[in-house]
Amino acid sequence: MPRLLSLLLLLPSMAMAGTPLEKTELYTKLASDCHDVDLTTWQHPTRLVLEKNGIKLNRLQLCNGGHYPIFFVDLPYDPQGQTLDFFMPVYEQMRKANGKWPYAFVAGSDGQVVYIRYRDDGTIARDFEFFVEP
Repeated sequence: MPRLLSLLLLLPSMAMAGTPLEKTELYTKLASDCHDVDLTTWQHPTRLVLEKNGIKLNRLQLCNGGHYPIFFVDLPYDPQGQTLDFFMPVYEQMRKANGKWPYAFVAGSDGQVVYIRYRDDGTIARDFEFFVEP
């Protein structure tokens, strides 16, 4: 009985640990036909936005016919923290640089996927999902 109780107490913490990245909504619902981009030759206005704001780009995938970028980045702040004064201008700059297309940041150090899309009324929609590295 004590063993069963220990297992039952452990289950909620295991569930909260997160999902593997490949099982997140990013790869199960939003993005398909993804391919890696060679960062040594890739030039795009979004890259300048990331660099200007101190966001280190480690990897890039283009998905959905090249219209959905997934930026694997090191973010200088927690995107869910009290940092909207940093992130909202970044999201606005990315809107202009990426032609209003949605995209995702995969912040490996935080274990978060940040989903960004732009509504027709001009507001920025943000969603978050946690993941675990294998």
